[in-house]
Amino acid sequence: MKNIDRILIKDAKEKLKHLLDEIKKISPHVEFKTQLVKSYAVQTIVNYGNSGNYDLIVMGTKGASGLKEVFLGSIAGGVITKTKAPVIVVPSDYEFNSPEQIVFAINDTKIFEKTDLDVLRLIVKSNASTATALHVAQSVEDELRSDEIEYGNINFKVKNIEGSGHINEDIKMYLNENKADLLCLVRSKKDLLSRIFQDSVTLKQTFSSSVPLLIFHEKEV
Repeated sequence: MKNIDRILIKDAKEKLKHLLDEIKKISPHVEFKTQLVKSYAVQTIVNYGNSGNYDLIVMGTKGASGLKEVFLGSIAGGVITKTKAPVIVVPSDYEFNSPEQIVFAINDTKIFEKTDLDVLRLIVKSNASTATALHVAQSVEDELRSDEIEYGNINFKVKNIEGSGHINEDIKMYLNENKADLLCLVRSKKDLLSRIFQDSVTLKQTFSSSVPLLIFHEKEV
């Protein structure tokens, strides 16, 4: 088995080198470092993300349907549910665009008190992006006001849309109609029963979004 390990590691190193060469052609101005780890993917990535040495995890997803929407067997889903670091998930067929139009889907204004959005602030500043706080409202009384939305120096525009009862479809329709480049979601901390009996908008959106997702996590109290 040790001989097989050596063969697998050698093959992995060659593939990693080839991948790095290809990436450098696309982004010659970016400095890349590589590390080859023999371990379980989810826990290894989570350990890196939770180490405090990294600001952001970037992953890809090939998309799925049916039962796979709950992330059964998905590396990206496993990382999202266990890491503390922000995660960008990029659809495999996505063609990169500068994130000029950023949509942040929220359900209440308290999310800004419970979430560290420094990564989003940096992205907005670096790309001169327009950030829209999207709220799927069930009634006029449920709508959010612009004076309720404030985070650092991010100037959010507020958009309330009428909900159809299918929040994932409502968000997806808004993204397509407004040609959004990035969707931001917050993964909230729910108790065990809520996790079992309620759909996770964040996880389902990861497999249905046509644009990259930037997923934040509520701060630990």
